[in-house]
Amino acid sequence: MRLRWLGTAGFELVSEDTSALIDPYLTRNHRATPKQDLGPEDFSHARAIFVTHGHFDHAFDVPALVAASGAAVYASHAVCASLAAKGVPRTSLHATAAGAGAELGPFRFTAVPACHVTFDFRLVLSTIPRCLPRLATLAGLGPRRYPAGQVLGWLVEVEGKNLLHLGSACMAWVPDRRVDVFMVPAQGRTDISEVAAELVRRVNPGKVVAHHHDDFYPPLSRSVDLAGFEGEIRSRGVVADLLLPTINEPVEI
Repeated sequence: MRLRWLGTAGFELVSEDTSALIDPYLTRNHRATPKQDLGPEDFSHARAIFVTHGHFDHAFDVPALVAASGAAVYASHAVCASLAAKGVPRTSLHATAAGAGAELGPFRFTAVPACHVTFDFRLVLSTIPRCLPRLATLAGLGPRRYPAGQVLGWLVEVEGKNLLHLGSACMAWVPDRRVDVFMVPAQGRTDISEVAAELVRRVNPGKVVAHHHDDFYPPLSRSVDLAGFEGEIRSRGVVADLLLPTINEPVEI
């Protein structure tokens, strides 16, 4: 199985001839780093899209991706309603609650309960001043137009392995099985290395894939320094391998 990080919380998972996308956000602004050269037309082969929640950096490109590929979309009821209002055909939308899921070729996806990270005061205080000059643009990407809805995680069973993806750094569920690969987000708090490391401790996976640490939409975002992340993991007694993927480069799992 191949895993490809698409930037932010986005991934493509490929097994055999089946491609599935999770939280694919491609349309970053021109100042974003790392640069994303791929667009929705590059995923015409995708068979399904799984969305953790409806914020713009997780759901913005779903309408264009569905138009390019005809992919089925699995998300919460509120996110499906939001996507329908943005032009996604209702026949492509599959409203999903925790415990439900879908089989897709060699994959089985199951939605699990999750929650959104709570931004800390220090982060909010440092973000507001730099966003003021672009407030009108950023307001159009806010939660009124892109509501989070029920936040989900996705448990993926494929090729005898269990993968767990969270779109935001908060978990409302503890796995009842071995997790081979944990895709953990590292964005949303000034102490995110400690917060993400605690999630890793709770899951205790074989491999950790860090994501959502990039500067995906400046000035709203900032690159997260993960220099201390591995140390935080080790200090909790976790021996999992840590992978910091390069954007768009496939990794064999």
